[in-house]
Amino acid sequence: MSAPSTTGMVFRLAESTADRAAVLRLRDAVYVQDQGRLHDAADTEQTFDRFDPYAHYILALDGDEPVGTVKVIPDQAAGLPCEDVVDLTALRPGNRLVEFGHLMTLPAIRSRSVGLALMREALVHSVRRFGATHIIGDFFVDENSGQLRDFYLEIGFVPLGEPYLDERFAGGPLSLVAYLDVPDAVARSRTPEGRRSRLLQFFFADYHAYASAR
Repeated sequence: MSAPSTTGMVFRLAESTADRAAVLRLRDAVYVQDQGRLHDAADTEQTFDRFDPYAHYILALDGDEPVGTVKVIPDQAAGLPCEDVVDLTALRPGNRLVEFGHLMTLPAIRSRSVGLALMREALVHSVRRFGATHIIGDFFVDENSGQLRDFYLEIGFVPLGEPYLDERFAGGPLSLVAYLDVPDAVARSRTPEGRRSRLLQFFFADYHAYASAR
C-alpha cells in the first residue's frame, strides 16, 4: 500500500446546507452517472434515511471541490442501518459501535487513494467523538471469492452474517456486513507482523495520539 496522495486536500465535517447538497451531488455522480446502480436523482435522494438526523458526514475537498464523502453513524436508540440484515445483540454489551456507510470518491481522483484517507478520517472522528471500540461497515464483496476484500481482512474486519443482495443498488455485487475491533487492531499493529503492515500502520500507528484528543 502506498501512502494516499492527498496533498492539498482538506477533510472536514459536512455541517451546512451547502455541504449536504454536495453529498447529494457526489452520490448522484457515483451511484447514477458512474456506476449506474441508481436510476436518477429521486433514487439518490432516497439514500438519505432515518439515521441522517444524527449521522455525521465527512467531506474530502480538492481545493474548493468536494470529491469524496463518508457517512459516520453512531449507535443510538434507533439502532444502526446494518441491523436490517444482521443482529448486533452479542456485540453491543460494553462496546461503543459506529457504522460507516456511503464511502465514495469521484472517478477522476480514485488513483489518489482518497477513499482510504476518508476511511481513516472517519476512524479518527469516531474514536475522538464517540469513543468507538468497534467499527461496522457494509461492504461489497470480492466478486471472485464472494467474501470480504483482502484490504478489509488485513485491517481486521470480521464478517457478521452472510453475503446478501442490497436491492437498492442495481447490478451491484453482493454486500457483507463486517466489524472491526479497534483495540484488537491497535494491539495487532504493535506486533512485529503488524509493524510490517502499511495498512495497520496507516490507521493505527498514532492511535494513542488521536484517542487521547477526545
